[in-house]
Amino acid sequence: MQYELLYIIPATFTDDEIGGVESNVKNLLEKYGASVTETKRLGKFRLAYPIKNVRYGHYILDNLTAETPLMAKLEESLRISKDVLRHLILKAEEAGSGSFELVQFQEVEVDTSSGRGRRRREAAPKDKSKVAEEIKSGVAVIEAEPGEKSEEKTEAVPVLSDEELDKKIDQALTSEAAPKETEEQETEK
Repeated sequence: MQYELLYIIPATFTDDEIGGVESNVKNLLEKYGASVTETKRLGKFRLAYPIKNVRYGHYILDNLTAETPLMAKLEESLRISKDVLRHLILKAEEAGSGSFELVQFQEVEVDTSSGRGRRRREAAPKDKSKVAEEIKSGVAVIEAEPGEKSEEKTEAVPVLSDEELDKKIDQALTSEAAPKETEEQETEK
């Protein structure tokens, strides 16, 4: 039966060491009764994701002849091999006889600003003199978000000091707590 074996050797190996790994794989194949008819080095490519902290690998394609019952043992031996990152064994008829070309992996940049998920608002740079005037006058101008009505572009919000803010928070808390206490007292009576 005709098979194709595609395997990836980590790019951490030098060209001389890759030859050694190829011969080790060939010896492994021969150990299980397979005979290699052709070996092609397809090149060094970037992996789609890191495997064992390796980002690049050398792709090797072997055409071989072997008996079907021995392929499971061969598959297991390749899986536990430290020199082979990944491998794939296919029947030659499933793999197809047409030629193919490997393409270098390129990352896809996803534009998240188109809507889904959280959007980051990019604030337009303000004129420093305008900011200084706002601080002196005690009023900060908050600009409307893009997409809001043009009539409601800005609103004036008084700028409070820390002490004034604390007083307002205390007033709000005591005014909310007071009605609850009176309702509880009325239910007790």
